[in-house]
Amino acid sequence: MIKKIKHHRLISLFFLVSLVLVVGGFSWAIAALTAAASGPIILHFNDMAGITSVGGFGDLVLMGILGIVIVVIDFFIALGLAERDGVLGKVVATTTLIMAVLLFLAFAAIIKVN
Repeated sequence: MIKKIKHHRLISLFFLVSLVLVVGGFSWAIAALTAAASGPIILHFNDMAGITSVGGFGDLVLMGILGIVIVVIDFFIALGLAERDGVLGKVVATTTLIMAVLLFLAFAAIIKVN
């Protein structure tokens, strides 16, 4: 397994950045919203419609855990695909990195709204 990670450095780097973004955004949201844990948290706000989604602290935790699980699973999928076809592994790694950036931005937006 370590040989695969060393052999596919670009894919491993993408997933390291993805994991740092997801865990960093999740940790930042937990630290910033711990005081608001007793009440409802605004999860989605739209300029036209206003508040469209409200949830609890557990919803925020589930979103972070799901993001971490997705990054880890995609890492193993990308390594498996990279052994067969290098392009597919890089596509999965790039897609996961984009998802991690969007999840980080979602955590930042939730912090800003609350």
